Amino acid sequence: MIIDTHVHVISGDQRKYPRRADAQDWVRDTSGEMLLALNRDAGVDRTVLVQGYGACECDNSYAADCARQYPDSFVSVCILDPRQADAPEQLSYWVRERGVSGLRLLTIVEPEPLLDDARTFPLWTRAASLAIPICIMTRLHQVSRLPAVLERFPDVRVALDHLALPRLSDSPPYDSLQPLFELLRFSNLYLKFSTETLYAARRGRSTPKEFFSRLLERFGARRFMWGSNFPATHDRNFKEQVELAREDLAFLPQEDQRLAFQRDRP
Repeated sequence: MIIDTHVHVISGDQRKYPRRADAQDWVRDTSGEMLLALNRDAGVDRTVLVQGYGACECDNSYAADCARQYPDSFVSVCILDPRQADAPEQLSYWVRERGVSGLRLLTIVEPEPLLDDARTFPLWTRAASLAIPICIMTRLHQVSRLPAVLERFPDVRVALDHLALPRLSDSPPYDSLQPLFELLRFSNLYLKFSTETLYAARRGRSTPKEFFSRLLERFGARRFMWGSNFPATHDRNFKEQVELAREDLAFLPQEDQRLAFQRDRP
């Protein structure tokens, strides 16, 4: 079994599911039905549909509808602005009324929110009460702010999207990643690597084996999961992205590979 923990679905029906006026260049029709066909061809069994901010911002309707329509194949993760006063109530709606299974928080929007902004804490508290995980999309310079939040909310399972987009071309021992390595002490923190991470690990003097060996030595495979980032990463087709991930992690023991590719949520 293979589970992809990071795919964006985008409806071609822009009347029912409107896209943002300045949709990013990766945004293209990627329906739930299209993804089911791609999954069959690539041998992927289940998918986490992660709301794509670059496509529809915080309108989570299509991802939620796809997951509800195909519950044996999909679960969905919504995006909310944690600084909004009614964000906790919005989260309760998406989880209880629309069947969403997780929350995604972003710091890559302008103005850039801070991970440890106290205004976001009510939303974290609501996520804890709903017993759902949180995916965090941030860049490496904010990772040093994450311990304060992980300490405050130890019962919330957290997945770090794209491993916070590290630059890995400086080669081993990857000194710039010390803030990431220091998160080891938080047992509620999980790492999500993507095609973008694989590309980063191939740049400069880095190699996937060097990078992922060091990462797994610290965190172990049980806190490690793969997500393609399709179609946001679009220079390879979906099947090629699955094959690339399997190829780059082929050096791992079979049990570690199984854990990396079979976890549907933290």
